[in-house]
Amino acid sequence: MKAISLAIDRKMLIHILFSGTLALFICLFPPKVGASDARELFSQGNRAYAEGKYDEALTYYKAVMEKDGLSASLLYNMANAYYQKKEVGWAILNYERALYLDPGNPDIQANLRLAKKEFGLSPEPPTLWKQPFNILNLDQWVWLGSIALGAFCFLFFFGGIAPKILPRKLLRRIAGVLLVFIVVSCAGVTLQYMDMNRGVITGDNPRLLVSPFDSASSSAQLRDGEIVRIAKAYKNFVLVKGPGGNSGWIAKGAIEPVIPSHDWSKSAT
Repeated sequence: MKAISLAIDRKMLIHILFSGTLALFICLFPPKVGASDARELFSQGNRAYAEGKYDEALTYYKAVMEKDGLSASLLYNMANAYYQKKEVGWAILNYERALYLDPGNPDIQANLRLAKKEFGLSPEPPTLWKQPFNILNLDQWVWLGSIALGAFCFLFFFGGIAPKILPRKLLRRIAGVLLVFIVVSCAGVTLQYMDMNRGVITGDNPRLLVSPFDSASSSAQLRDGEIVRIAKAYKNFVLVKGPGGNSGWIAKGAIEPVIPSHDWSKSAT
């Protein structure tokens, strides 16, 4: 009887552990409700785009965004639809956002260059030494650096408790490689973070004002689709630095940050 009781207790314990693990997994990684609906909406948007119904395609794409969030492919298709509608700022903005999520995508890069050329926008000056750091976005550099740092710490912990398993020379070589990954990741995080203050002009050629007031005089005019650097916000205005080096204030409604989570209430770095 004790053996039977023990076996039952073990089964109950295994069942409880399995149920708890499954519940924890569901809480941490909840299934996406309506994922099939989002895929169907995306397909309908693509069909509307192929038929030249760009407004209808954008309606479907925005519905996908509400249900399933942002993705590089969704933003890319939205940018193409805006491009066909000749809505310069929104096309450039969505190409830039798609490129942020998928930095190495050649199709996004090619269409962004084509759009800037066709709309007469001057490309941002290339910096060859920065290009390798554009392979990954900010989140990916953070993940890479965290993994490398964790592996580096584990390596020395493992080498301390079991020094005979890994030769000291091999240990140093692996540690050196991990250190390189850590340094490169830190550089990638820094450069990507510095680019988080980029914005795209989406208004109708807004005036660059000398102060954050509607009655202020203007020093220049920005073009729809131009990339600017966001310095800070004040009430309904944003201080920006244009591609030509001119700085001034524009209305918040005339600009959209490339990173959608940008908080207007805080000054950008």
